[in-house]
Amino acid sequence: MEPSFTRLQFRWLLDASESSFAFGPLDGDMERQPLNFPPEFGEGHFDHCNLALGMSIYRSTHRLLPQASGQLIPVAEIHVDYGGPAFVAQSLRGGRICQQERLPEATLIFEEGRDFFLYTQQRSTLPLVDGSTDSSMVALTTRLTALERLVGGPEAAALLEALNLSVLPSVMVRTIPRQVSDPLHQAMARSLTGPMQKLYAQGKVLEYLSGLAEHLRLVGTGDTSDSVLNERVAACRDHLLGLEGKLPTLVALAETFQLPAKRLNAAFSEAYGQTIFAFITTHRLDQARVALLESDVPMKALSHKLGYSHVNNFITAFQKRFGQSPGSLRNQAGKPLKPRIA
Repeated sequence: MEPSFTRLQFRWLLDASESSFAFGPLDGDMERQPLNFPPEFGEGHFDHCNLALGMSIYRSTHRLLPQASGQLIPVAEIHVDYGGPAFVAQSLRGGRICQQERLPEATLIFEEGRDFFLYTQQRSTLPLVDGSTDSSMVALTTRLTALERLVGGPEAAALLEALNLSVLPSVMVRTIPRQVSDPLHQAMARSLTGPMQKLYAQGKVLEYLSGLAEHLRLVGTGDTSDSVLNERVAACRDHLLGLEGKLPTLVALAETFQLPAKRLNAAFSEAYGQTIFAFITTHRLDQARVALLESDVPMKALSHKLGYSHVNNFITAFQKRFGQSPGSLRNQAGKPLKPRIA
């Protein structure tokens, strides 16, 4: 058995002490450590779990106060010696992170829907969390030898090549649909403990790796036959339904699913009867209607979650679709409301 990742050291930036985490290869439950944010900024914690075959998964969660908005908050300096070539994937829910890498030298920003990937033997990095909103980052690290055993040598090489990580060391940020990275976030479930927790996490990691490889294969092929086109359009729909907040542009979606923007929009309209923008706008307004009837979520929070830059824009769009304002609907909660026919 290969040794676990040793020499994983965090030097907390906000006090003078240093902390080194010594994680056993397979024993023990998920371990949690606090992130020493200044109390006026908020709080956070760090969960870590070693898996079989030299794989490791961790999650950094950040709960921020309003006064942290607009600031980049340093979390920790991270230094790792992987003992050989390793593949790192990081995915975010909410917010954004500015990551300063030293091996190789690079500064990259990643956010929800745009994941971070690294291929290296050693790592020295400084992550800076955007204090404007809460966020949760999950990372998977696996030695190349473990990846080759899991998916096969040619497939592991193809995955790295598809991510432009063939040269050691390499780093990049790439648009990845939410449904592809969901298993990675689900792997850190704390409802389970001991061996069952590790077994569940291991299964989710394998699901993630197979989903990532399939997504990269799908968007990387030059085949635009009807079957491939339909797969990409369906994947685009699933991606949109899983997003919260500001919507990506049509150009960004076209980049993600490797289709010309006009062709993607036309194929989407043919499959679902609406353009991409009309489809997701209608879906989100329908979600808003349910939320207004069944919860007391503040109007401003709801409009932000649905991607509107200002609550007045949400009110206007809602009134155009349903014929009355969201405030009026909430006051009449429980009464049926039919959409206005265009």
